[in-house]
Amino acid sequence: RALGELRAITGSKFAIMTTGLRDYEYYEARAKDVKLEDITSDELNVGILARLRDNDPTLTTIYLDDKYNESDFAILEGDDLGWFGYFLGKSKRMKELNIFFMDNQKIEALFGGLGHNRSIKELNITISLGESFHRLIPFLRNNDSLCNLTFYGSDIGLQCVRSIALLLGQQSSLKRLNFDKTNLGDAGVVEIASALRKQPQLEELDLSCRNIGRDGCVVLGRALGLGSPNLAILDLENNIIDDEGFCALVAGLKDCHNLKSLSLSVNGGITQSGLRSLSSLFQSDHCRLEHLDLRQMNIDDDRAAVLSTGLASLVSLKKLNLSRNRMSDLGLAGGLVNCCNIEELDLSSNLLSVSASRCLVTLMQRSPRLKSLILANNAITDEGLQCLVDGMAQHCSLTKLFLSQNSITAVGLRSLARFFQCGNCRLKFLYLFGLDFGDDGAVALADGLRGNTSLQKLYFSAIDSNITARGLAAFSRLLCDTSSVNNSYLSNHTIVSIWGITSVASPYIAKYLNMNRMSQHFAAIWKILDSHPDIDMEPLFRWKMKCLPLVVRWFEKVKMDYCENVDESSDCENVDESSESIECRQLSAMYKFVRGMPQLAVNGYRQQKMAGIELKSKKRKFDQTLTL
Repeated sequence: RALGELRAITGSKFAIMTTGLRDYEYYEARAKDVKLEDITSDELNVGILARLRDNDPTLTTIYLDDKYNESDFAILEGDDLGWFGYFLGKSKRMKELNIFFMDNQKIEALFGGLGHNRSIKELNITISLGESFHRLIPFLRNNDSLCNLTFYGSDIGLQCVRSIALLLGQQSSLKRLNFDKTNLGDAGVVEIASALRKQPQLEELDLSCRNIGRDGCVVLGRALGLGSPNLAILDLENNIIDDEGFCALVAGLKDCHNLKSLSLSVNGGITQSGLRSLSSLFQSDHCRLEHLDLRQMNIDDDRAAVLSTGLASLVSLKKLNLSRNRMSDLGLAGGLVNCCNIEELDLSSNLLSVSASRCLVTLMQRSPRLKSLILANNAITDEGLQCLVDGMAQHCSLTKLFLSQNSITAVGLRSLARFFQCGNCRLKFLYLFGLDFGDDGAVALADGLRGNTSLQKLYFSAIDSNITARGLAAFSRLLCDTSSVNNSYLSNHTIVSIWGITSVASPYIAKYLNMNRMSQHFAAIWKILDSHPDIDMEPLFRWKMKCLPLVVRWFEKVKMDYCENVDESSDCENVDESSESIECRQLSAMYKFVRGMPQLAVNGYRQQKMAGIELKSKKRKFDQTLTL
């Protein structure tokens, strides 16, 4: 009945294949004359099979799922997967295959053809393979193009892991191996580690498996020390690593001279002893770490002090994540302030307050490359923010600042004006979620941003921050001050998003933000036209008729910009103008000049006529002279 309903909905023809597993030769013999609409159960699948068969160069990625999306091959009834596997095996264009949903009976139909593919570079599997893994062996053994192999969130048995390890010994192209959120365990790591010695080209290893402990770390450290010269990324997030296992791992990591990224987050079993070993890694001659993730590791002030000794020597470090720990101001006062090349620093969800802000000012002075600073969910007050502003206004290249979930009020936000308006402000993104700053804070933000040309996106919740009509009016005025044409021109044309304000709450703000998504020059023009339907020309009369050509040229440029941008840009949907209306405005402006200065206009016309008469008179006299 379900198949009948599907046929009625899609209008496609299909045949229900009930026979057992078919081999590659079955499809090979029938592929030449087969009609795709007769062998599939969904019209979208027909289109994908046709593109695979024809080696469509635009079809390089496919998702196997049970959904109806254009990017997916839907797994329904019939022999869809058998034919899909066959054409996939023939494909020379396919680069990435993602398997999100499939039962073991159907997966074997796919793997039979997949084993003939030589073009796929990335295979991502999020299902449990079980005994069907043996059908994948030909693909893994024969495909020399495979670079990325991922098993995500699946149940991998020990026998399957042993088969993977055996195949890895025959692979020479693999660059990335991922066992994220699987049940690999220590026994599985032992098997994989034995194969790593034959994978010197491996660049990324993800073992964030939740259950790797001491034994796995000991074996992994030994394997890394013997044969992983190109390993650049190692992820061990969310495991059960203790100090003994971690020290053994660090001994191997010291021989990974190309290691650039290390994630140890959510490994609370690593204490001061383990962190002391990690600190020694940072001080080793060949350590080139650039990205270090130590989230949620129960790092308190004492452990931070141990860690800081090594961080002070790690001049290559660019990204550091210490969020969700237990560090106070004291823990931040160590070697962290000496990370002179740091670019991204995440200290969210700690216990930082005023003294930490002063330490961060020192860090900013020593780290001219700092671009992103995340301080959300700490104990930073108005005083702490004022300290930060002192540092940011003088020595700062920040483009992202996260201050959400702190004790900052309108007083603190008012101090940001000095930073917004300083010459070296580069801030593009500001996050203020969870701050109850009210209308006074909204006004302080809006006033502070006047003249700022860097901020693009502002994030907060108008409801949680208790902003009413007065606060909304301040942001509307910031984006477009309608009091005069000049003030509209000088308004903010760079902010493209204020996340916490909906179009329902303030349609004017939504309209102005939409205009700001155009170029700043174009946004200024349309705000003037939108806010001043009858532009006053009288202020220009003091320069008499000298400004009239400038006004005419301005309207001509507006018409040109309109033709070039409005018809092609969806960001101009709020522009209520047309070429005809712009031309009418131009004529109206010219008329206002004539009406406002009639004597000048008449005199100008009279002078032009007299000049013509005088020229003709001189010519007549000249002709008479020649005749004589």
